[in-house]
Amino acid sequence: MTHLASLLGLRGDRAFEAAYWEIFDSFFGKHNAPMVKATLLARVSKVEGSGNEVDRVCLGLRQTMGWAADAIERKALEKIGQRPPEVMPQASENRATT
Repeated sequence: MTHLASLLGLRGDRAFEAAYWEIFDSFFGKHNAPMVKATLLARVSKVEGSGNEVDRVCLGLRQTMGWAADAIERKALEKIGQRPPEVMPQASENRATT
């Protein structure tokens, strides 16, 4: 699973993407967010589906910090008036790596 928005049919939704980047920037801070984003984009070059930046960052974040990915995605969905799906991430999506 790339991200929660795909479960709601919101892959490529401009409102979700705008909300996602707003929450992402707020979560990591305006100075750190660009570096975290660049690191995740460098780490994940391809994903299923459109493979846009949101998809790649969501997957990279889910692979390294599943709890953070989940929190950011849920807040972004709530911001656009969508109820986040009640799903349990797969174990491999919640595992931190070093």
